[in-house]
Amino acid sequence: MQYIKGLESYAADGPCAVTFGKFDGLHRGHRALVDKVKELAEKENMKSVVCAFDMKRQGMLTTGEERRLYLEGKADCLVSCPFTKEFRELSAEAFIRDVIKGVFRADYVVVGTDFCFGYRRAGNVELLKQMSREYGYELAVRTKLKTKEGIDISSTYIKGLLKLGHMEQVNGLLGYPYSIRAEVIHGNHYGRTFGMPTINQLPGEEKALPPNGVYVSRTIVDGISYKSVTNIGIKPTIEGTYPQGAETFIQEFDQDLYGKTVEVQLYSYARPEMKFSSKEQLMDQMRRDKEASLAYWKNEK
Repeated sequence: MQYIKGLESYAADGPCAVTFGKFDGLHRGHRALVDKVKELAEKENMKSVVCAFDMKRQGMLTTGEERRLYLEGKADCLVSCPFTKEFRELSAEAFIRDVIKGVFRADYVVVGTDFCFGYRRAGNVELLKQMSREYGYELAVRTKLKTKEGIDISSTYIKGLLKLGHMEQVNGLLGYPYSIRAEVIHGNHYGRTFGMPTINQLPGEEKALPPNGVYVSRTIVDGISYKSVTNIGIKPTIEGTYPQGAETFIQEFDQDLYGKTVEVQLYSYARPEMKFSSKEQLMDQMRRDKEASLAYWKNEK
């Protein structure tokens, strides 16, 4: 997949099928849009394009890099479009004229029923329909996917579940395990003295995290998946002040990962983060967490 940053860097070499949105989380609803774009592009022998509005907010389900990795193989081209003041103030018709046709030369536009665009969100699906003949594109509108309870699948709804630590529901709506992908940094090396070495990661403010606590997880190293246990939090038992981060014990693994970017997938909330009266109590609990994680995977099988 080709990755392009900025609309000005996209050089159209023919017509395309394109979809637009923030694509935070790339949940099942988003992927229905991407799948439709690819279907139309392959049918008409043209390029499939995802144009993602890059808003750089705190607490996103996916970072820009994660979004790119999740889209690999699902589209021909990902265009990251910085949400600048100039872009934000484009009128709705200018968006159609200058972006849909001017930049992408789109023959097909795929959006959801609630898609809005242009200055103050003046453009919507109805306007896209009205202008399609004048500007020469076909519009495909996808209805929102819903949960079994009839709730629209959206990034906002998934974030609400994430804040409650409901990882099974989060993963089901995303269609893949919620992950932390970050560089492994040096911690206090305390776990190693007890025979339970851990890796430390700081996801940063851009990445949304579930509540502080212990999670059953899997850690992906060089394409191999290992059972693991992850603590999200601030290490209240250890002396000092620590930023919110992820600390993971990887089962049956003892390699140096410092400086390497590693993916930790969160599957199930096990318990809240707690402050113990001694480091020995903490290590006893870590061993119990390890056994609970093994029992989880045994039951899952």
